[in-house]
Amino acid sequence: MDSFVRNLKPQRKGIMAQKRAKREPVPGAHLRQVEFTYESHDAKGVCLAGDFNDWSLTSLPMRKDTSDVWRVSVPLTPGHHEYRFIADGAWQNDHHASRTVPNEFGSCNCVVEV
Repeated sequence: MDSFVRNLKPQRKGIMAQKRAKREPVPGAHLRQVEFTYESHDAKGVCLAGDFNDWSLTSLPMRKDTSDVWRVSVPLTPGHHEYRFIADGAWQNDHHASRTVPNEFGSCNCVVEV
């Protein structure tokens, strides 16, 4: 039990990091640029997290354009990728995602097929 307690990591600002196995790139696979967008008039900061960046909460910050749409373009390998947005410290889904899958935290991850 003690080893279990020692291995627990504190949550950052109420966010539980959603870790999954890191996907290894397929040899010879060509990267494709994929643009992710998140619409919000009120958000002060938005980042993209997914299996392609080991669910990092900060490594893919998005930029807000003049029409209140946050954008980031990411090179992805062909295949299935799961992702979510972090807007002002809270996990958010992409309401334009064509598909979602349940995750181990009782919510859903969005899916993009490249």
